[in-house]
Amino acid sequence: MKTYCPYRIAPLGAHIDHQYGVVCGCAINLGIHFNYKELKSNEIILTSNDYNDEIIFNINDNLNRNNDWADYFRGIIKYIKNKYRINKGLKGYFKGDLPPGGISSSSSSQIAFLLAICNINNIKLTRNEIIDTVYKVEREYMNLSVGILDPSCEVLSKANSLLFLDTLTNYQLIIENKEFNNKYQFVVIYSGVKRHLINSKYNERVNELKSCYDKLDIDNKYCNRLRDIPDYYFINNKDKLNEIELKRGTHYFTEMDRVKKGLQAWRNNDINTFGKLMNESCLSSIYNYESGSNYLIDLFNITKEINGVLGIRFLGAGFNGSSLALVEQDKIEYIENILRDKYLSIYPELKNSFRFIPVEMTDGVDI
Repeated sequence: MKTYCPYRIAPLGAHIDHQYGVVCGCAINLGIHFNYKELKSNEIILTSNDYNDEIIFNINDNLNRNNDWADYFRGIIKYIKNKYRINKGLKGYFKGDLPPGGISSSSSSQIAFLLAICNINNIKLTRNEIIDTVYKVEREYMNLSVGILDPSCEVLSKANSLLFLDTLTNYQLIIENKEFNNKYQFVVIYSGVKRHLINSKYNERVNELKSCYDKLDIDNKYCNRLRDIPDYYFINNKDKLNEIELKRGTHYFTEMDRVKKGLQAWRNNDINTFGKLMNESCLSSIYNYESGSNYLIDLFNITKEINGVLGIRFLGAGFNGSSLALVEQDKIEYIENILRDKYLSIYPELKNSFRFIPVEMTDGVDI
């Protein structure tokens, strides 16, 4: 038996879903494949093409974190057991189409595993339950200050469309753009260097945003995130913030504006403007949010200057991993050749791991 969950891309909306911002993204035609078989015992036995070891645990264990790659799946079992009866284990193997880093592999792996364990235990989950389970595992069990962007894109997306999601109200707007696929394409560019969220500065940045919010100290508090703060209030109270807080806050408010402008550009098939907004998003990620690595920053600086590239930005948290480029379809081969030559002239040791993958916008996971 097998399950599959697509990865997601997010052209705009970097680092703002955990502040209950407005984001956009979609599922793509690459993802996590999970091959499994039902066990008569209560054991979970997991292997992966990204790790060398085999992980074994029991669904009746205390399911505390063990600080290994299978903690996400212990968390899934723990949270599902709070609502449903689980009495059958499984043995399964994960295979990802891309290395971890920016394409939501942790979220898509959890969903693939969740669908498998529910299938053999005759549990039917709604799409919202799937999103909520993954969100709780990452926030409450893994202690990662994430938002709902990743599982929402992987579950709710439609082909040839972008999902615009208000992560505070959960309002969803799916906008199809059939003309896009006739001339343009998204490309995932893997830097050649893996990134794992749990070892990055992700939580540190979220804490800096919290410090910014606390110092602004607005009276009307609804969600206790920067979404509570009106733009004018931030502008009028910048003197309360130190340099770091001002940078982080500036990123949040300008990124919110970019997503709103991106919505209109996508609706109007103004793909050139959409690409420019992606570049602006990446620049803000570099200078205001201070994410990125030398690999990703060099990749950005090289790619954005190539003829036929409309925009590029980091995917995911932006601490190594992958970037997303928006390109003209008829120049894809030319772009790849130029980029490969220039990037690998700087990092020749990444020759065997660097990847340039055109992707398609697809439906979310099949449940």
